[in-house]
Amino acid sequence: MKCQKCESENSENRKFCRECGVKLLVICPECKSENLPVDKFCGECGGNLRKSSESSALDFEKPETYTPQHLSSKILSTRQHIEGERKLVTVFFADVAEFTAMSEKNDPEDIRNIMDGCFEILMNHIHRYEGTITQFLGDGLMALFGAPLAHEDHARRACFAGLAVQKDLVAYGGKVKKEYGFDFKMRIGLNSGMVMVGSVGDDLRMDYIAVGDTVNLAARMETAANRGTVLVSKNVHNLVQAYFEFESRGKLDLKGKKEAQDAFELLQPSAVDTRIDASAAKGFNRFVGRKKSLEVLQEAFETASRGSGQVVGLVGDAGVGKSRLLIEFSNQQLAGDFTYLEGQCFQFGGNIIYLPILSILKSYFRILESDTEAIVKKKLREKIQALDDTLISDISPLQDILSVPVDDESYQELEPRQKREQIFEAVRNILIKESENRPVVIALDDMHWIDKSSEAILDFLIGWLANTHILLILLYRPEYSHPWNGKSYYTRIGLDQLSDESSIDLLKAILDEGQVAPELGQLILDKAAGNPLYVE
Repeated sequence: MKCQKCESENSENRKFCRECGVKLLVICPECKSENLPVDKFCGECGGNLRKSSESSALDFEKPETYTPQHLSSKILSTRQHIEGERKLVTVFFADVAEFTAMSEKNDPEDIRNIMDGCFEILMNHIHRYEGTITQFLGDGLMALFGAPLAHEDHARRACFAGLAVQKDLVAYGGKVKKEYGFDFKMRIGLNSGMVMVGSVGDDLRMDYIAVGDTVNLAARMETAANRGTVLVSKNVHNLVQAYFEFESRGKLDLKGKKEAQDAFELLQPSAVDTRIDASAAKGFNRFVGRKKSLEVLQEAFETASRGSGQVVGLVGDAGVGKSRLLIEFSNQQLAGDFTYLEGQCFQFGGNIIYLPILSILKSYFRILESDTEAIVKKKLREKIQALDDTLISDISPLQDILSVPVDDESYQELEPRQKREQIFEAVRNILIKESENRPVVIALDDMHWIDKSSEAILDFLIGWLANTHILLILLYRPEYSHPWNGKSYYTRIGLDQLSDESSIDLLKAILDEGQVAPELGQLILDKAAGNPLYVE
């Protein structure tokens, strides 16, 4: 459930918010009395608490009633920069398969209750990835990713949202089947294309004009999707094919289209998390212009290996090569005996607590997304027993942060602040103990998007780092500020734009040492201004 104070998501069995510690309560939609999250019926009036307390306040004709406050603020503060602009967006269509048959066999009130629950799932995930719902369609909805909130990874966000919706609808569909006897599934279709943004009103209603068949093709993809799946167009596939796994549906004959259209069924995320990973999969261009920075990073690793823990900040604007420098450094250490752990912060992950820390823990304990709760618990216990038997007490807080049921009842009775302290200490303990066996390198990318809980646990760890064999590498943009500058074991590596000489070397490498006309080369140098990504 969502905390009313900080809007963080919490599991239904929690009594206190894991982000801010506030007691979690469910407000009865009938009498407004406070109830515990585990309550099914109001203790004051007996009302059904499982009915969405928000549904009665929602007006699907008024975006301001269903758009979260933090998104409303972002939209209203940035609307002047996008009005009148052409924007590349991804259109998201979803509707209920065989909705007519369901409507004919069930009472209208039951249908409304079913769709309210469905819309809640859709809204949660679309808003989580900062999409904007533009229209409710009775048995579905339409949303845009990339406008009015501009995101260069709009297609990726839409894909994540689509997969998350279908995952939650599996459990929800089972509930509908049990209560109403209907096999409830949705179809989702995605397409990327241009729209012209008109205006964004104070009520958050956005006027836009689709360029070409951007919206129409998304709707056709949804119609052609199999029940319970996400179908994407070639446009979407081209933008995100490195980040997800797909199954080609071949060319489909779609209504209103003269030519058959390529379509791909979205299956699951791939092993690629970042743009730099996607580049690695295709093969890098030659590494140029960062020799001194690489030497400083190597020196920090050697210092940490001798038992003096180090923190290194790789600081630079987007595209200057922070992630590439990290990869070149890790490639140099491949023959060495050390543990490498990596966490990634995402722009859409700021409200997901401990997101990069979870990546580090899952990597260390070799936990897969497909692992059951029993398997996760088994991996935790076996790894910790092999590491150090004295750390067995850390299993409970690790179970907690990994969102699996905690076995220890005494831990469950702790106050939120005490649980938070034990989580911090457990993460510290396993990393320091691991570093006593072999050096540990921890890299956190895109720190400027880190959530507050992860930042707090990182601050705690850095306080214990000085006498360990740990190298902590933090990648972030210049606007991010932190309290670690004053640490004697902190080193800042600033990555500026490449010199003209290095940019020319990169240009030659991209062209496989081929020659480029001087006027074209100068044009590229002027436009890219030394940014390696822009040169590429």
